[in-house]
Amino acid sequence: MRITKIADTIKPLALVLAIATLVSCNASTPAKSGGQAKAGEGKAQEGYESLDDLYIVDCLLPGQVRRLGSMSYLSPRRAVRTTTGDCRIRGGEYVEYDRADYRSAMKVWLPQAEQGDAEAQNYVGEIFEKGLGQEPDYLSAASWYRKAADQGYSRAQINLGYMYEKGLGVDKDVTIALNWYRKASGIGDDELILNSEAQKEIAATRDKLNAQLASAKVQTDFLQKQIAGLKTEAEKQTRLAQENRDGVDPKEMEMAQQEIAALNELYEKALVERKALEGQLGSMEVAYRKFSNEDFLAPQVLGQVEDRVMKDINFGRYFALIIGNQDYVFLDKLRSPIQDGKRLQEILEQKYGFSTLFIPNATEKSILNTINDFYEQIGENDNLLIYYAGHGNISRSDQSRTERGYWLPVDAGKENISNWINNSVISDHLDRLRARSVLVISDSCYAGYLGSEKSPFLFGVSGTQSEKAIQAGLARRARVVISSGGVKPVLDGSNKTHSIFASALIESLEQNQDALRDSALFAQLSVNVRKRSQHAEEDQIPEMKPVREAGHEGGTFYFVPVN
Repeated sequence: MRITKIADTIKPLALVLAIATLVSCNASTPAKSGGQAKAGEGKAQEGYESLDDLYIVDCLLPGQVRRLGSMSYLSPRRAVRTTTGDCRIRGGEYVEYDRADYRSAMKVWLPQAEQGDAEAQNYVGEIFEKGLGQEPDYLSAASWYRKAADQGYSRAQINLGYMYEKGLGVDKDVTIALNWYRKASGIGDDELILNSEAQKEIAATRDKLNAQLASAKVQTDFLQKQIAGLKTEAEKQTRLAQENRDGVDPKEMEMAQQEIAALNELYEKALVERKALEGQLGSMEVAYRKFSNEDFLAPQVLGQVEDRVMKDINFGRYFALIIGNQDYVFLDKLRSPIQDGKRLQEILEQKYGFSTLFIPNATEKSILNTINDFYEQIGENDNLLIYYAGHGNISRSDQSRTERGYWLPVDAGKENISNWINNSVISDHLDRLRARSVLVISDSCYAGYLGSEKSPFLFGVSGTQSEKAIQAGLARRARVVISSGGVKPVLDGSNKTHSIFASALIESLEQNQDALRDSALFAQLSVNVRKRSQHAEEDQIPEMKPVREAGHEGGTFYFVPVN
């Protein structure tokens, strides 16, 4: 949901009245007689009987009858991720959505993983990482990710890099994480550069390692001096004993030798730690030595071209699903989502050549059914933008310690989450879609829960705006979410103005004249939204996150003007 607030240009008295209309993300109002018309209600795909048919499940398809010469045989069963309806139609076996657990998921994917299938190995890793009703097993997750990553499976390379970045199941190592991200990105060392956030992260890591190394040097130097002093004293006592002088105690000599041995052991351990820290710093220098200090988020001008092609690069077709939920039946109505969506639709169609579908006041069924229909319509070289404006909320699952984010359909109840759209459901559909690049832009409360935990390195490695770098960005799958306010409430607009976030988005797309990558768009949005929210005496900070669970492989979504 979005908090309703009037623009600063309204007169003081009106402003007072407007402030009184501020609402929380889950505030409700009594339903009006007859309810709200559910515009945008989509028709179920042929063969789909209910809304449950649109959920994504792990499906074990039956084997196929094949022929070799005069002999017929049955091929092994195959695992796929698809909708429950599609799985049922094809005679597959699955566990109902939200009832799947560790055992049922493993039954589908483990046999293929053990046979060396990289995709299945990655899914097994994700099952271990998620836990599915039990505690996550990060050690096993990292092990399966490595098997798939070693085969060049980029999604697993991203996942394994993330494990190293966060220290999950493996020793935390930023350099190894970055190297896996680099492998997944497909860009050569000579073009790799880092954005400002990643540079800060690297600088902080270096400072930490340098501090630890300085401490290790002090410790080894101190131990070395102690050992040298004790050895000198022991040698002196030994000479006195050899000269048969008084005052030499054999027990003291034995204790001194034991202490020297103990200090030597401590010294060797400290020296090993010191060399390890020196090695980490050295490997970081090697990994980053070719990186430019330039911030790749800075606009870079490219020549104007037509027909979705630039410098002989085919960016593919562009589609957009725009959802504007405003006239809620049971929750507080919002002011601007529909006009936000309509204006965005105009810009995407007229300036960027998108084929768009706008659903005002969408229900759960219309949203999921439409995304599911895109599976057949959108190909592997196409791009999909999903824009959602409306109420959002959070809830904690009984089987999970993690809070989940939700999109609220127009007929959502205040406390009843039965028809709220779980972010994991959206993520599953994004994973299934064949589109090369999918960008979700969500202007709602708690929209940041759709993405994975922030990682500066998943967006920190990229190329310049050269042809080679753009080709590399298009060669990998992109699954990214830009949220209007992270995991916090956000501001709505008035009935005459757009929301703060939508206004900044519209302005950026209107003013853009060149190929605009997702990260550059976010850089502009982030600055403008922060400034405007401060003027409205609120603190709204957009976020950009990868959706690892949907198969983000380090690719990039580009906006390319038609003319």
